[in-house]
Amino acid sequence: DKVRALVGLPPAALGELFCVASPAVQQRREHEHAHKPGRKRKVGGGRKRLLKPYQEILLTLISLRHNVAFCVVGLMFGVSADVAENTFHEIIGVLKEVCPANRWEAEKRWTKKEPSWKPEEIDTVIVDSFETPIPRPSIEPKQKVFYSGKKKEHTLKTEILTNIKGDLLDVDPGYRGPKSDKKLHEQSEVAKQFPNATLVGDLGYQGVAGAEVPHKKPRGGELTPEQKAENTAFSSVRVRVEHTIRRIKAFRIVRDEYRLATGLFARNCRCVVGLVQLISLTTQPPCV
Repeated sequence: DKVRALVGLPPAALGELFCVASPAVQQRREHEHAHKPGRKRKVGGGRKRLLKPYQEILLTLISLRHNVAFCVVGLMFGVSADVAENTFHEIIGVLKEVCPANRWEAEKRWTKKEPSWKPEEIDTVIVDSFETPIPRPSIEPKQKVFYSGKKKEHTLKTEILTNIKGDLLDVDPGYRGPKSDKKLHEQSEVAKQFPNATLVGDLGYQGVAGAEVPHKKPRGGELTPEQKAENTAFSSVRVRVEHTIRRIKAFRIVRDEYRLATGLFARNCRCVVGLVQLISLTTQPPCV
């Protein structure tokens, strides 16, 4: 599908996004114009915008999908790199608001009704993380802070939570690469939304209270056939979170080298996850 290849969203989801995001962009601008401190010019005066709201949304989606330089995406829409960059940072704030990353909020937004489930009713949560590479920091202290020994490069880490069916529940992005999965999870507040859920993770979550992890091969020994069979069955369940990570990484801004300010990564990643929720809820019946 050419539309999905270009912007990351199928036509149905893109149409839903336009219906919600375009008015939100206009409303935010009207509010900012009306409440701008020290205004001297009449509201509506000044230089007119070069792009319409739907074009600005498309520009932002293409940037998220392909992670190209702003000068490149600007050429596609006939604007300068500065205009493209300013547009991206403005529109992505709107997209983050209208596309909730949390599954509960996303269902209320896109199905237009109260979800049939409650977070405290979920009995199993599958957890995993992925790392996004960043350029090597020029300041030496920051090089150590962001260097991931696992990936052998400087990264930002993101924790993903899904249910047993593979539905994306929530995300906690923007941690520094060296942080272990166990410490990341213990510091995160996201999983606390599901107080009655059993945590299912890989060996990186060994030692987390109440977590179910696969059997670890003993040093100098072998797993028993029963343990190997249990690990195989365990992997068939945990693989659902891997499929979810694959859907998120369809947006190259979280898969390829992230070149924007590291402080903005959490905002951008949550926006991407919100778009993944939109795709899931507008292309198939919601299920939890």
